Amino acid sequence: MATAKEPAAGWTVELDTTPGRRQAQEEFVLHHADGGDERIVLHDYARVYAVPGLYEEVVQHRLQCASPATVAAALVEAAEAEGRTAEGLRAFDLGAGNGVVGEELRARGVTVVAGADGVAEARDAAHRDRPGLYAHYLVGERLDVGEVTALVRDEGLTALVAAGAVGEGHVPVDALAQLWDAFPPGSFLALTLAGGDDGQDASDVEQMIADTAGSEHASRTVVRRRFRHRVSMAGDELHYLVLVAVKE
Repeated sequence: MATAKEPAAGWTVELDTTPGRRQAQEEFVLHHADGGDERIVLHDYARVYAVPGLYEEVVQHRLQCASPATVAAALVEAAEAEGRTAEGLRAFDLGAGNGVVGEELRARGVTVVAGADGVAEARDAAHRDRPGLYAHYLVGERLDVGEVTALVRDEGLTALVAAGAVGEGHVPVDALAQLWDAFPPGSFLALTLAGGDDGQDASDVEQMIADTAGSEHASRTVVRRRFRHRVSMAGDELHYLVLVAVKE
């Protein structure tokens, strides 16, 4: 175990540094100031989001997660490469959690319109922690494509963004493909994907993009590079791929 940090918001966090665990297996102990310890699996998002500031403390601060800032910056970079501005983008934040990615997008001038996550606790935490960030917030393990299509049309959405939310037991690539189909030509798809540039998630998404080649509105990759996503609780560096594509 790592040393617990100084008290914050009535609790402290102690990471379990057991080596060799997959991201979905990582755990930490939440020490409550009023007594009692609680062991929490990092990917038990419903429980993590229920405690204000806990996600940010563990994932963003302690594990130094760079995916939210990286995907937001890459989206703006891709837009500018295509002669577009950040201010002209209207984003759908897939796997939005409590709004960390949405906040990074908004800080760069992107208009954040909608978010979505698999658990209602994420939606509740987003409205609690970042009120007004999302005008719409959908909840579901697999979103209703018709509902998303109507939202894209009615709100003029032009960017589908997902930081660490595709693959690895989260949004399946075939579901991502259905959502991406709902976006009009000129839209951007911005993702961070587990495993660096040779991981299975990256391969599956790149195949999804390649499969659009014969369609009326093919997708073309604009940004693609490996980056350090975060460190594991055991201290190992975890690398992801950031990828941004535009629909022709």
